[in-house]
Amino acid sequence: MLTRTESVVYFSEKLDMTKVIVYLSKTNEGREKRDRITIFHVFLATVAKILKLRPELNRFIVGRRIYQHKDISLTFTEKKELTEQAPETNAHMVFDGTETLVEVRDMLARHLGRARGADKGDDDMLLDFVAALPRPAINFVSRLIRFLDYHNILPGFLMNAIPLYTSVFLANLGSIGLAAPYHHLFEFGNASIFLVIGRLHKAPVVTEQGEIVARDCIDISVTLDERITEGFYGARSILLFKKLMENPELLENPDCTAEDIFEYGNTR
Repeated sequence: MLTRTESVVYFSEKLDMTKVIVYLSKTNEGREKRDRITIFHVFLATVAKILKLRPELNRFIVGRRIYQHKDISLTFTEKKELTEQAPETNAHMVFDGTETLVEVRDMLARHLGRARGADKGDDDMLLDFVAALPRPAINFVSRLIRFLDYHNILPGFLMNAIPLYTSVFLANLGSIGLAAPYHHLFEFGNASIFLVIGRLHKAPVVTEQGEIVARDCIDISVTLDERITEGFYGARSILLFKKLMENPELLENPDCTAEDIFEYGNTR
């Protein structure tokens, strides 16, 4: 399989957010709005932790070679204002996978402050430059970038300016009240995973006692280039992500291991 689009796997998960909501309610008690931990902070911290614990997920394939990302990077699109006319920009955050929720909150606040500022980011300036070129020149630039990328000689400043060079691209559609559709992967760049987060909603959940109850849930959809790892490793990673996401108190321990997460709550 030569391309991401023919190697793509789609899957979805329903996350029970009951424990998360209780945890955030206690954590945010007495805090001002700007200092509160949100569900999106939990998602960012969880994805970063999983990529650290499961490094095969942090791979990509270009030019018929498999590579390991040098860092853990998450990218998402952000509106400068919540209006239809407001421009979009991209926030690109680099983690080491040991961040606590408070650290993630502070990192996100700094990034959004810069992203929503008046100054354009590198990605916006690159887009403006290319868009102003004649159409034949745009085609030439695009093909040149793809050629350099294929042979692993693309300059770093271009990789930093193009948001699709990232470990995972996220779309938080729940922030605007939408569900989680499946998103395609891009042949451009080196993102092997696209994660879409849906809205918080009530959904039926079967408890351990076999009862059906209404719980606060979030649906996510994930698009994955299956060439980066084998199926069993990927399946275990999904279970690990779900367990960690539904027990955010584990993120308070920077040294938490995969074994700690899998075993959490089993002896209680």
